[in-house]
Amino acid sequence: MTSDSMNRFEQEHLERWWETTRSYLLADRGSLPGAAAVAEDGWSPPQTDSRGGRKKFIARVRGRLLRSIGQIEQDNPLRELERAFQQQIAFIARHPDVPRRLLSWLAQDDDRGLQRRVRMLIANYVGRLALIIARAKQQGLVRADVQPSAAAISLVGVIQGLVLGTPAAPQWRECFLRDAAEAFALYRARLAVSSG
Repeated sequence: MTSDSMNRFEQEHLERWWETTRSYLLADRGSLPGAAAVAEDGWSPPQTDSRGGRKKFIARVRGRLLRSIGQIEQDNPLRELERAFQQQIAFIARHPDVPRRLLSWLAQDDDRGLQRRVRMLIANYVGRLALIIARAKQQGLVRADVQPSAAAISLVGVIQGLVLGTPAAPQWRECFLRDAAEAFALYRARLAVSSG
């Protein structure tokens, strides 16, 4: 390839990327902080210093997660997927200790039952996301070669990466929300049907 054709390819790629992501980037940078502020949801995590407390904590998180993706928007599953992502990000922005605690329990070797509960929580969430992605695939909104389960696992990985990768800085919430908007835009672009 010549440098001329490389430049044209890069320009075309950037234009497609911008077309795919501009509404998300422009709209959601403004709405994600608002969503986080509205997340006054009365969440008060139970004490986790006992085995029963940790089980109750996981059950409450499970209910919260699955409720966030329980509403079906038949006309546009990609919007439904985005809304589920935004609600999850808003919750994490409001309660950053919740995912960190779950991930730390998952990494522990001494309590297999606790690990199993966290894995089941993640598997249930992945399953719900996979159903949304499968509907988007049926409607031709995502590429035909996308595997819904793998795409759902990838989205959960994006969320986990955001949780683990956000620096503990004074402005961490703003950084977290900005990174989340960019991460979802890139994720959605990877699912998108090519325009040419």
